[in-house]
Amino acid sequence: TIKPLASAESGEVTPKSKFEQRFERFENWYAGKLGIALDHKGWVIGGTTLLIALALVAIPFVPVELAPQLDTDEIDVDMEMARGINLAVARSYLEELDSIVRPLLPEGEIESVATETRGDNAQVEIRLKPAGDRTVDPSELADRIRIATAGRIPGAEIDVRAQSGLWILRRLFSAGGGDEDIEVQLRGYDLETANELAFEIKRRMELAEGVVEARVGEREGRPEENVRFDRDRIYDLGLSVQEVGRAIQTNVAGGRAGYFREGGEQFPVTVRLRPEDRLTLQDLDAISVRTPEGEMVPISTLVSREGSRGPTRVNRIDGQRVMYITANLESGVALGDAVTRVREQLASLQLPDGFSIVFGGAWREQQDARRDFIIAIVMALALVYMVMAAQFERFLDPLIVMSSVPLALIGVVPTQLLTGTTLNVQSIMGLVMLIGIVVNNAIVLVDYLNLKRREEGLPIREAAIESARLRLRPILMTTLTTVLGLLPLALGIGVGANLQAALARVVIGGLLASTLITLVLIPTVYLGTNLGLEKVRSRLGRRFRRDSEVPEPAR
Repeated sequence: TIKPLASAESGEVTPKSKFEQRFERFENWYAGKLGIALDHKGWVIGGTTLLIALALVAIPFVPVELAPQLDTDEIDVDMEMARGINLAVARSYLEELDSIVRPLLPEGEIESVATETRGDNAQVEIRLKPAGDRTVDPSELADRIRIATAGRIPGAEIDVRAQSGLWILRRLFSAGGGDEDIEVQLRGYDLETANELAFEIKRRMELAEGVVEARVGEREGRPEENVRFDRDRIYDLGLSVQEVGRAIQTNVAGGRAGYFREGGEQFPVTVRLRPEDRLTLQDLDAISVRTPEGEMVPISTLVSREGSRGPTRVNRIDGQRVMYITANLESGVALGDAVTRVREQLASLQLPDGFSIVFGGAWREQQDARRDFIIAIVMALALVYMVMAAQFERFLDPLIVMSSVPLALIGVVPTQLLTGTTLNVQSIMGLVMLIGIVVNNAIVLVDYLNLKRREEGLPIREAAIESARLRLRPILMTTLTTVLGLLPLALGIGVGANLQAALARVVIGGLLASTLITLVLIPTVYLGTNLGLEKVRSRLGRRFRRDSEVPEPAR
């Protein structure tokens, strides 16, 4: 029965509003359903456990990446040409690239297009208008440019990339690494074998769905001529390898012949062949060396030459040589899915002894970030428990409250799957926030339940139902205000809004699910644990009383 409110000052009865009447009916309906749930504690706890298990099973279906993809306003088209290419030829290649790219740019959507040549590298930088003034998606435009430029310029490698959320995070947190999405590190000592393996890895990476623009990090080396000494022939003539090597060094690179002194100053004198006599490799054959008998012997009869290309640099990690194979992703492809596909392609690759493959770049940063957040979550749980244990002055009640934390997964995982939200740094930050937000409703409920038992002396079941009914309104108000406050962020409207949308969606989904289940689960768990403790205490009490009784002496 709904009773009218009485005014404290005049004693007049104030009728309740329609909202108050409807909400009071809702409270009474909730109290009735809660009573049924308390009579079936096993079903409630078992059903909740099943929902948590289903959420855990569904987690692998959530795409994983380091940072959400942002709608940025810049596209870079990088072209890498052969080392040592003529500057005029490089400019002509850049003009050809520019003529391919410009027709693909939508009218009225572009703010500026700039071209630049730096040696054997060239770049077309496309700056789009702000997101509010254009309709084109930068990632989709980058995909169209990538398809149009693939294989159009022979001998050049073209890399098309729209700036992503990863680029923003690296700028904010000064993280290292390149701009490529996937980085495979091939570690091994033998450079020739590593080079062959690197190109095989590149070929397999290109077979993975969603992976584009795979390339080997080590470029074609500088041309060099390797001179090998015929030691037996040299020793037969009474010469040494040092003498032959010194002759080549002096004639080609120069050697110290003495010093010139004038006015108290000393100037070194270096001699070598004239420039016109050391232009080609054939000029090496004209160099001669004098034997101990005074005979002049051509160098060509004492050495053999072999042309090759030497590495421009040798990268090392922990003292081990490494070659980088990198690739980019198509728009809409999550990093975790792409790495999984690349691993599948490389699974059958037989590596020689001493070689290994390690995934680095954004994937490594993602794994490091996830490990750090797991540590943060564990610390947050420990701190929350210690604070609650100090406030409740009991060790059991904080555990009952913290049983609401796993309930967040029941809402988080479906929300991510339905909205297409990936598991990234922002969504994991939302999980950390949920730990503090979710337990708030459970704290309100458990604290009021203890108050009812302590001050009014109600039995556990009646106290649980009455406390849940009276605390229903503040719990719902707290949840709704938080959800409505985060709703604009969850919609992802505006420039860069996707960066925070993942966090907001995780908090909203987890809070809604945990609140609805908490209103039933927490009273059920509280009732079950306290009744169980009372049974244990009563049994232990009866046992202690029997042990303390002194038997009467036998007569």
